[in-house]
Amino acid sequence: NKEDFVESDADFGVTGPYTNTNPTGVGAFYVTSDLVSYTTEHGSFAQYEVGVVKIDATTGEPEDVYVYHGEGQDETCGLAAKEISDGKRLLAISGHFVGSLAVGHSDGTETTIYNSNAEGTADFVLHPNAIKNGQDDGFVISTDADTGDANWIIAYPTSTKDSQTVGVDLDSDGNIYGAGYACNEAVDATVVCNGFVAKFAAADGAIMWEKQYTDLGAAMWIAYDEMDDALYVTGTTTYKGEDSDSKIHQSCNHVTCAVTMRLSAIDGEMDWVRTVQGSPRWNFFDQTGDIRLANDLDGPYVYVALDDAGENGVVTLDEGTPYAGCLDENGVLTPEYEVNPNSVVTAADCPSGSTFVSRSDANAYPASNATTDAQCGAGADIVDA
Repeated sequence: NKEDFVESDADFGVTGPYTNTNPTGVGAFYVTSDLVSYTTEHGSFAQYEVGVVKIDATTGEPEDVYVYHGEGQDETCGLAAKEISDGKRLLAISGHFVGSLAVGHSDGTETTIYNSNAEGTADFVLHPNAIKNGQDDGFVISTDADTGDANWIIAYPTSTKDSQTVGVDLDSDGNIYGAGYACNEAVDATVVCNGFVAKFAAADGAIMWEKQYTDLGAAMWIAYDEMDDALYVTGTTTYKGEDSDSKIHQSCNHVTCAVTMRLSAIDGEMDWVRTVQGSPRWNFFDQTGDIRLANDLDGPYVYVALDDAGENGVVTLDEGTPYAGCLDENGVLTPEYEVNPNSVVTAADCPSGSTFVSRSDANAYPASNATTDAQCGAGADIVDA
């Protein structure tokens, strides 16, 4: 009830560190950030801000709070940090907003973006994440990690319903990669949600390339691999988790699927995709996992967290893009992961007398034939056996 909310001029504060030996935080450090007091007309939905807390990784001491203000509900989702090749330390921040969102720059100026449904500068306050009544746009911010001063901000993607740039990551040049979704109302009043992946220029956030996926209800988390200039992205074939909005995906043999894919960071072209059957409630909001790269000591792997997958029984990861391989003179195809498990296989990797078969070739090795025993829902004891 909006009558229960009151305006406040209180500051936002962060205190710490708290440790096992000092659980009450005696002598802890405390940093604050001024918050704007907004109208209570729209209840708490008008009073959200975008914020990032900077904490010393070694001591746990809070050092600063970066806040980006805006009328209406602003929600932060994605965050990535990187020291780029010129020595600058950057943050990439993403999420979605419904009214306006402003960032301050190092020269004292501000840039404000407005929701595409707001008709100019008019405030437009409706709850995001609501496919029936939300009308929010996504946003991406590039900012100085040391000061919180923004380099740029853009509204992306725009939509007539729900949209969001969910996950972000950075490359060594400061370019930002984002993954997310946009839901728009069609002529017949149905709502259609599609996933996307995009690359934003380091200098000003201009879109360098974008890929729209009509076979996904949403793309979500993203990781950049600087070793081979590749992107790893997660997604889902359904936004609402219902048969009614489940997309037809050539690599999904079920009503709903979780999707993991590798793209080129240069142009966004897809290298491969892996799918796994989703749960009965496999929608965007229930798929809260993430994707991360292995370190140098852990091998050429990518780790993906898939919430609820396999909850009703074993589901296999042997689905998706066929494997390339080497076809010998007897017609036997050796799949690429047996030829060289540590890098992408090319014709140069095939033994003399054999023929290289690409992933797109009609004779490529079907993923369903791989029998890797990579499964979800089998239980930790079985998986680790």
